[in-house]
Amino acid sequence: MTEPIWTLIQLKTAEIPAKPAAIWTLVCDYVKGPLKLKVEAKGIWDYSPSKECGPDGSRQGGFPANALNPSAPLGALIGKIGGSTADKPLSSFVIGTYTVIAVDDKTEGPLYFTMNDQIEHFDDHDKFVTVVVQQARG
Repeated sequence: MTEPIWTLIQLKTAEIPAKPAAIWTLVCDYVKGPLKLKVEAKGIWDYSPSKECGPDGSRQGGFPANALNPSAPLGALIGKIGGSTADKPLSSFVIGTYTVIAVDDKTEGPLYFTMNDQIEHFDDHDKFVTVVVQQARG
């Protein structure tokens, strides 16, 4: 198996705020599969006053059923392709501190990231994490 050749993606922003202006932060205007995306994240953000975590989320916070992604811990960095800054998508992917996702040839659109939580708790968030996003074709 050959290692993918990774190239940096030009980002709109590398800082993903815990409390975005909407629900999602636009990271890249447009991605189109097939490709692989590699995302690395670091930093500390607050999911509640005086409760912080890194991009992997909070073990104490558990997996809130009504969160944007119920498969991710509270406070984890999550992403989606397509849609808008203000929707609750049917599917999203968990990033944490590191992920590689395969994007199929039917998937295209803007790339968005946010903190996983229930929408009504977003006003409790603070700080940001920083991301690096790379792509590989083939």
